[in-house]
Amino acid sequence: DEEKSVFILFFSGEQLTQKVNKICKADLKRVIELTLEHREKVIVAASKSIYAWKIKVLKLKMIYHALNMFSIDVTQKRLIGECWITTTDLVDAKEALNFGANAAGSHLLPILNEMGHDETPPTHFTTNKFTQAYQNIIDAYGIADYKELNPAPWCIISFPFLCAVMFGDVGHAIIVLLSGLSFIIFEKRLNAMKIKIFQIFFSGRYMILMMGMFSMYTGLIYNDFYSKSISVYSSSWATGANNNSCWEWKGLNGVEEWERQAAKMNQTFEIMLDPAYCYDSDAGPYPFGLDPVWNLASNKLNFLNSMKMKSSVILGILQMAFGLFVSLANHIHNHSFVNIFFMFIPQIVFLFSIFIYLCIQIIVKWIFFPVDQKWIFGRFYPGSNCAPSLLIGLINMFMMPKRAEGFGEFKDNVTYNIGDHVNHSDFIDDPNCSLSFWYPGESIAEKVLLGLAIISIPIMLFVKPFYMRWRHSRGLPVGHSHGTEGEEFSFGDVMVYQSIHTIEFALGCISHTASYLRLWALSLAHAELSEVLWTNLLDNKSLKIPGFFGGVTLPFIWMAFSVLSYGILVLIEGLSAFLHALRLHWVEFQSKFYSGNGVAFVPFSFEKQIRIVKGLD
Repeated sequence: DEEKSVFILFFSGEQLTQKVNKICKADLKRVIELTLEHREKVIVAASKSIYAWKIKVLKLKMIYHALNMFSIDVTQKRLIGECWITTTDLVDAKEALNFGANAAGSHLLPILNEMGHDETPPTHFTTNKFTQAYQNIIDAYGIADYKELNPAPWCIISFPFLCAVMFGDVGHAIIVLLSGLSFIIFEKRLNAMKIKIFQIFFSGRYMILMMGMFSMYTGLIYNDFYSKSISVYSSSWATGANNNSCWEWKGLNGVEEWERQAAKMNQTFEIMLDPAYCYDSDAGPYPFGLDPVWNLASNKLNFLNSMKMKSSVILGILQMAFGLFVSLANHIHNHSFVNIFFMFIPQIVFLFSIFIYLCIQIIVKWIFFPVDQKWIFGRFYPGSNCAPSLLIGLINMFMMPKRAEGFGEFKDNVTYNIGDHVNHSDFIDDPNCSLSFWYPGESIAEKVLLGLAIISIPIMLFVKPFYMRWRHSRGLPVGHSHGTEGEEFSFGDVMVYQSIHTIEFALGCISHTASYLRLWALSLAHAELSEVLWTNLLDNKSLKIPGFFGGVTLPFIWMAFSVLSYGILVLIEGLSAFLHALRLHWVEFQSKFYSGNGVAFVPFSFEKQIRIVKGLD
């Protein structure tokens, strides 16, 4: 209770009463004002310290929460606790304990000893602000087992590159690149904004930078700059007239000449690039990237679809094969020789016998099969109409129908030596020459490869379970395998698991290869959307409006083009490429070697908890 002083005032008279009331009310108002003013000062002063108090309370709660997990040694008057410490931080932990004991004036020195145990340690990877975003992507799929190979280092390259394959446009890549650079340059200022939704993009600023860099590279490969091509080198293509003759052209001047000729003849300017008539084999292919003349050709989609589809298949199969070799490193580390000889080797044989063989065929077709006649592998190749059909050829590898050797035959009494120039009239093309065997020994080679692929399946299915059963029957450890660690061995469970794993791998090789075709599909969709936006807003609108009105509407149409380009082609298409690349890494790549069944190492960290309170993590 507070002590209070009471004053009694005696007076008389009506006027004196009024004066006394006025004085009392004025003093009361002043007292209230002073009280409110003082309270405001106290609250304002406290508000400046409330964050520091909040952090102090947070740290105290963390300390007491950790101390509650300790046990008490009554005899020695000590607290005993067990924890995981990374080996790299062991020396720092000892120094911190000694410093704390000295600061507290304790006469008992802290003891830190390594204990023997049978538990699997948690998983910890040291990251920085560049690698953290990639590690978060891997951890979202699953935490790596202890000492399991971490996919994050390879994802630093493969993830933004696969995004770029689906997002290849130099113009849009520059926007992404500048966005990433802005996030990095103004890192401290943006980090202090503490906007939750913005932190998602900000945490991946280095990934955005890498996506922009790789997208510029793939955009140069596609020769795509806001759906337009850049002519740097001379082209080897020409345009065919009605009589199948071709006009040679060099760079942009040739295209302008064609447009003028078409305008004189009142015809629509259109180019159909037929390799049989319009390609100069002696000049060779375009030095780097896609020939810009394809941007003007009416049959460009036929060419781009074929090129991008085959490129997607090669990239996908190579990444899957790399995933299998990463699994080999895990098997070697675990000393699991049964997985090396009866899992990895059959898997790699199966993949190489069918899918790597397909990739080799694609590359050989690109290199050795031109548009004109040539001797290839000792056989006369009459032209592009007989180029091998690889997809049907892969189906025929399994169906094994009767197929002809070579691309046709010479007429009677006509003889040529290998390398001689052949008069095409002396050669009779096989109607199904694209389905024929196109190199010597192809029939035998494909039967051997198919046989190896078929034999590898029962090896994957049966050898490992029966080998584990044989070891178990003799009281030997069965190793790092499903259903054998910390529980009783069950042959039935192991057999079921192995059957699922084998079927998943065999069918997954087919479905995962098809899944990588999304690289082609999204690249095509991005290019077509970009072309539609450019054509409808610029070519058919602002650039063709004559007179004063055209000049007035031009800035608004350009503004609409910029907003739609950034909103749809950069943000939405970029997010789509990100999600599809995420799927390819989680399912198609990591399923070949990554289990993701580990437990994350959660250290005692004030800094980490404070970032969570701030909303930064």
